[in-house]
Amino acid sequence: MKLFISLLSLVLFVGINNCVAYPMDSMHWNHRSILYFAPEKDQHVQEFMKQVLMNECVLQERDIKTVIITNDGFNQPYDLFSPEEINHLQQKYNIPKEHHTGILVGKDGLEKHRWNKKTNWLQLTEIVDRMPLRKEEMRHQASRCQI
Repeated sequence: MKLFISLLSLVLFVGINNCVAYPMDSMHWNHRSILYFAPEKDQHVQEFMKQVLMNECVLQERDIKTVIITNDGFNQPYDLFSPEEINHLQQKYNIPKEHHTGILVGKDGLEKHRWNKKTNWLQLTEIVDRMPLRKEEMRHQASRCQI
């Protein structure tokens, strides 16, 4: 019984953290995000996933979380959003269902940059580093990542 209660508490805690991290109707998120939408889990999604791993240090340093959402049901993290929340995001960001669309979202919850299929990681890094909040972060902490 104690194990069940502990597991239930953990599941609720993780679920609540996910909801807080991506408040649907809020203008403020507690991190930057890259939302990558695609029609299906194809070679472009696979390449994006590989590049996320290769750029892990840069993403962590800039407090960027990545989310992949495909129309064929592949989502990473897989349980972050309900189908209704995914539909809300697609409408909010005007995502065409037949295209690959990447969106950089700032901590203010606003779209900062949009692109198709191929992600230019250097360009994204430069965009984030020009943001006022990121400039302040850089003043207080030196980079630990090599590009």
